[in-house]
Amino acid sequence: MAMKVYVLPMSTNLARVLVCLGEAEAQYEVIPIDFSMAEHKSPEHTSCNSQLFEMVI
Repeated sequence: MAMKVYVLPMSTNLARVLVCLGEAEAQYEVIPIDFSMAEHKSPEHTSCNSQLFEMVI
């Protein structure tokens, strides 16, 4: 099962995360989130993260 990484595509932190995942040889799936369209507050995303401010692992 691949880890889902929700990202803002232009984020500089994304590169850091992907480098770490690559070094760990982890399986992951990058899922872009459009913050301008409030996708981070969509029911699909909030079902995994009901607190909206805590990281889901």
